[in-house]
Amino acid sequence: MTTHDHHLTLTIPFSTPRQAQIAYNAISPDPQLKPDQFTQMLSVSDTIASCDEPNNPGRILVAEFEAESERVLRVGVNGFLESLGVVVGCLKDLDYPSS
Repeated sequence: MTTHDHHLTLTIPFSTPRQAQIAYNAISPDPQLKPDQFTQMLSVSDTIASCDEPNNPGRILVAEFEAESERVLRVGVNGFLESLGVVVGCLKDLDYPSS
């Protein structure tokens, strides 16, 4: 990632590793429109220390953001959250198995 002044990391838990991977695959192909102003990096984490269920490996989607300003960070994160909402809604609507 590039070095910007404003940073944010989100950890999004899923019921299964497969759901986290589906979200990662669906969201990660989106190209950054202005990488000199905003960058995002997605990964699927094995565990997060504060996770309630640390025995569920790979069920955490980690999104890291950097931006040159607070406004750019807010706009970029809002776009990510909209995409994430669509993915989660599809998983729910398709009644994707949680195991």
